[in-house]
Amino acid sequence: MYKATTVAVLLLTLHFICRAQAPRPQPVFPPDTVPAEIIVSGGEDSLQLSAGLRPLRQIAGAPAAFYTYFWELGDGTFSFSKNPELHYKDTGTYRVRLYATNNYDDGKAPPTKPRPIKVKKPVRNSAWASHFFRGAGNIEMKINRNPRPGENFMLLMGYRNVTGDVSSGSLLLFYNEKQFAREGFKLEEKRSYHQEDSSSLQAVLTALQQPDNLSAPLLARGPAPMAASDAARTMVQSLQAAYSTHTVLHYSNASPGAEQFLFLEMHTLPEMIQDTNATVTMTAMLVPDNPQLPPETWQLEMAVVASHDPNRLQLKKHRINYRLMGRKKELTYKVQFQNTGKGPARRVAIGIAVPRQLNTASITLKEISPACVHCDSAYQQQSCIDTIQTKDSVYFVFRNIYLPGLQQEGVTDEDSTRGFVRYSVLFKKKPKKIPFSSSAAIIFDRNEPVYTNRAVARFIKGISPAIIAGYNFSPNRNDYTLRGPVQFGVALAPFSPDRPFFQAEAYAGILEKETSGITTSRDKRDTVIGRQPYLIAGRGSQTTITRNSLQLVPLHFRYNINRWIAAGVGVLAQVNITTQTTVTHTAYLSNPQQPATIVQTVSSAQEAPAQWFGSLHAAPFADLQAGRVKAGPAIGIRYLRQLSGETPNRFFVYATYKL
Repeated sequence: MYKATTVAVLLLTLHFICRAQAPRPQPVFPPDTVPAEIIVSGGEDSLQLSAGLRPLRQIAGAPAAFYTYFWELGDGTFSFSKNPELHYKDTGTYRVRLYATNNYDDGKAPPTKPRPIKVKKPVRNSAWASHFFRGAGNIEMKINRNPRPGENFMLLMGYRNVTGDVSSGSLLLFYNEKQFAREGFKLEEKRSYHQEDSSSLQAVLTALQQPDNLSAPLLARGPAPMAASDAARTMVQSLQAAYSTHTVLHYSNASPGAEQFLFLEMHTLPEMIQDTNATVTMTAMLVPDNPQLPPETWQLEMAVVASHDPNRLQLKKHRINYRLMGRKKELTYKVQFQNTGKGPARRVAIGIAVPRQLNTASITLKEISPACVHCDSAYQQQSCIDTIQTKDSVYFVFRNIYLPGLQQEGVTDEDSTRGFVRYSVLFKKKPKKIPFSSSAAIIFDRNEPVYTNRAVARFIKGISPAIIAGYNFSPNRNDYTLRGPVQFGVALAPFSPDRPFFQAEAYAGILEKETSGITTSRDKRDTVIGRQPYLIAGRGSQTTITRNSLQLVPLHFRYNINRWIAAGVGVLAQVNITTQTTVTHTAYLSNPQQPATIVQTVSSAQEAPAQWFGSLHAAPFADLQAGRVKAGPAIGIRYLRQLSGETPNRFFVYATYKL
């Protein structure tokens, strides 16, 4: 029986060991690290590109996932088409890059790997149009996708010489706004195709300060050229104050009417995950070498996203300074939408849930695209926008428009499939310091609604310093007193919080006296003082401890119940810097004939050497305040329960003022 049991145990042990050592099936990871495959097809008359990409992984509940494309073609041209045609005018080897964006997909964007394409003969059909510039200026910017933490995106900077006067100049890009706590972007690589040279901001400022390059005819015209230089210098310094990072390039061969492009590959740092749904900006500036010509700027506004979605709700300046805001504080929202279908949309309806902190009646329409009139003033069948407001929502409805679909046949301009609504709204009153959010639903014609992200508004915490003055007393024993001068302290806490918070405090306790009661003993001996006989009726002693201390509150958890009452609990640590103990001996004298009547007392003090850093005491406490507890004056009472030392439990009554 014993052997059988032993064999069974051994077999079971061997079975579990074999199971533990057997190879476990490895999880299948998504192929997010596989670069996009660039495929070239066609002949001498026409070369066409296509892409081999990993299968899309649909986000549950979202519209159908799809890819969008940005091709850098290696000769200074580009394309946003799915299958672009190549237009190389010269022979040579061109490095083509594809930046594919996975919309409504739960993975990462496919990595970019350049592919060299060798062209032995120029392509016959070499006409190419950028469809890039929307305004009348000489500089603009565009990105292939919104920045996502941990990913790269392509920043395309285009410049041109519309009038023929801006043949040379400097191109400045400012990024990483100082208003954010940390840098969010890093310039990975910049590629140019028209002999642009790297320069510096100091070189630009130096050139703007020197009028030596002005010709005599220009100088004869008076101070106007210098006014342009002054304006450029002021703008550069202003942008330098707003952004922490910049890059500068100089160009010198822009032909009249020619369009030229810089390809800047930007990396969104992982730290930006804390600011997803934030609206960030980059600003480009063109400073002509001709000091008579004014500078030009172009600001690019982007949303930092957690996933790629062409339909988004953005809140500009989503971090609000609560200390400085008032009832008339204005928030600016922007709803972006894109028709990703195979046909045009004639009607686009946008419904937005307005947070209860905001006043729906104060909504003001700032800017829209496609541009159209308000329906109240439109004639029949005219393109227009209608605004419908309710108590807790607002609806913007584009009517009788033509918004092409991204997958519509013949659509080559991706921007034509996009639109947006920018509006402002005011607060009803100063709200509680608690984040709030909003989202939108977008309906293209009669399709199912597309729901956007949540745009969250957060308040900057801010620091609220406070001064405190108070007094300790202990009612525990009749023969004991704890007294001293007013104690002064300081505190640091978040400014005007509506949620539980931590507060740090420090106090200086100076000349605080702790006195024990007098202990007496009877004594019937005779004595003589100044030849006068006395009877010693009794003797007594009293101990007084005088200390200078530092009191710290490393842990203090508080909650503002409302604007007028607050409560807290915490722990106080007291370090006695100096401690002086004095024992006072007292003799009570009476007349020998009347021993019951004390006629005189004689005292002597015995002072021990001062002790430095003699002890450390801890005391948990409960606290209650009344007054303007968020910001302003208040009074409070605190009960401290002593855990160590001979000091009894005590109350601390104080007044405080929070800034």
